Amino acid sequence: MKSIEKEIISNEEFDLICEYIKLRNETNISQSELARRVGIARSTIARMERNLHSISLGTFVKLLEAMNYKLEIVKKEK
Repeated sequence: MKSIEKEIISNEEFDLICEYIKLRNETNISQSELARRVGIARSTIARMERNLHSISLGTFVKLLEAMNYKLEIVKKEK
């Protein structure tokens, strides 16, 4: 898995980006193809994956949808 700078973001955001990268790799979709499907620059995806750029929640949801996934909110276990 590609390295991202954990210190810059929260643990939850770090885990979310790692899971997204894992899903993108498992679906065998390139950054270029995903960017084309969503209508954004490939460099935006690359910078987000390396934690050099924050994207909007709306864009993140579109990325997931383009890979046939959705974002859900679940209550934390105590």
